[in-house]
Amino acid sequence: MNEFNSLLEEFDLKESTDQFKRGKMATLKESPNVLTDKKKRFDITEVGHDLLVPINSTVILEDGIAPQVISTTSIDEYKLWIGRSNDLADDYPWEMPSKAWSHKSFKSKAELTKKEVSDIEKSGWIYIFNDSNKVASYSKAIESYHGNFEASLYHIRRLVIQPGGRLIVKGGPSILLIDEMEIQGDGQLETYTICHATIGSLRKIEQNKFINN
Repeated sequence: MNEFNSLLEEFDLKESTDQFKRGKMATLKESPNVLTDKKKRFDITEVGHDLLVPINSTVILEDGIAPQVISTTSIDEYKLWIGRSNDLADDYPWEMPSKAWSHKSFKSKAELTKKEVSDIEKSGWIYIFNDSNKVASYSKAIESYHGNFEASLYHIRRLVIQPGGRLIVKGGPSILLIDEMEIQGDGQLETYTICHATIGSLRKIEQNKFINN
């Protein structure tokens, strides 16, 4: 499923407002300032990788670049990493938990009923990808249930996707920090997982530029 190209305009990336269907999301920005802020948040000081996706080839991101696996025990921090701001919450019809959490404490999932597990899992999706205030009572239960929240962090200095090339992001939730990105012709970046990408600059070169080259 290609959720990236629908957001593209020449030299521009817009944030999608409907990337939460089927549990997938791609928040894509073109902003050097946001990129700088995120590098500071993740304490990135080294030069990133360069990645070329050749003509008519398919590259799986984790095969081309090994990610840095980051983790947190905070649901609020995880929401900042891969989720959606409460201010941007939409009206997607999430299934709500059956009731507010009773503030029951537990040390293992075995102590929970099937209904409690279902309510925690439903609340986790809403907390991260919609308005967390709707399920605020579940914050500690979500943290206890999941323990560590993990994401794959990729820092790419320059990414070039040549005509017919496909760069695929799959696996667990991913965070892409890309300094420079160039998409040539019908090159594609396809996401098959929850993915946040922040891009410092984007250049899109139209297909006709490659004819007879």
